[in-house]
Amino acid sequence: MSESSQQPTVLSILHQIQKLAGTACRVPQASDRVGFAFSSKDRPALTRQSLVTIDSEGGFDLIWNDGSNEAEGRDLPGSIPLQNARLVEVNHDVRGGPDGAICFGLQRLLDHGYDYVGLIENDVVLAPGWFRRLMNLFELAAADGVVCGAATIRSYRGRVIEHRSGYSLNWGTGAGMILFSRPAAEIILRQYPKLCMTRASMMHFYERLFRLDLRLADLSKPDGGGDAWLTLDWGYSPMLYAHGYASVGSIPSLAGDIGLPPGCEYLAYDYVPADRNNAGLVLCRSSRPLG
Repeated sequence: MSESSQQPTVLSILHQIQKLAGTACRVPQASDRVGFAFSSKDRPALTRQSLVTIDSEGGFDLIWNDGSNEAEGRDLPGSIPLQNARLVEVNHDVRGGPDGAICFGLQRLLDHGYDYVGLIENDVVLAPGWFRRLMNLFELAAADGVVCGAATIRSYRGRVIEHRSGYSLNWGTGAGMILFSRPAAEIILRQYPKLCMTRASMMHFYERLFRLDLRLADLSKPDGGGDAWLTLDWGYSPMLYAHGYASVGSIPSLAGDIGLPPGCEYLAYDYVPADRNNAGLVLCRSSRPLG
């Protein structure tokens, strides 16, 4: 029997982490309230395109946080009639960069008392059926005894640990399209200053936690490079795993990125397709001794 086959599975390790952390599975209830912070900054054409796809579903509220500098962008919030989603609040002049907008949005949603707290940026488009699928991810994970803290339907192959039945366990998710359970959102907001990671520290974290070898290039550059600091949203999943909450993604991906700058077209080939269902472990197990 090989050394790799003798190692505990990712799922068994995760179950042990959850036991130590005292977290428990919870599936969405009919009475639960779901809210998303929708963030925009100029680029009104992208905002309109994104909102049309968001509004294809109902059953959730939107808080629109805008940081536009140009008049057309500043005039847009609240001027687009929504048919399904419910716009409950508009906030102008949201500053502080992406992380400032994220923290502001999470805090507003928590203040409003939502049971599930999400983020959607204005450069993401969603496929029909996205909201039902997103909520279903919490149920699919719970069926495996996985406590889902964050779910996304913007799923990338390159961020997956393991493909399971209808969902994946992810090592990275990002802030572009994500839904947290309320306890997970509270952890992320409380720990936000501690989310700083480099490529090396990210690899070390998952090697220590799950005995996995991420073999990452520099995540801040499409073509690899040095060990630069990563944007703070890369720290969401590691922080949640450390507290007994998993990050999961949809199989297949039901979201896409629009308005990508030159050099980022590689993302278009990295969305998780339907044929990855039940494909199993993606990453290699680490054989290095723990230092």
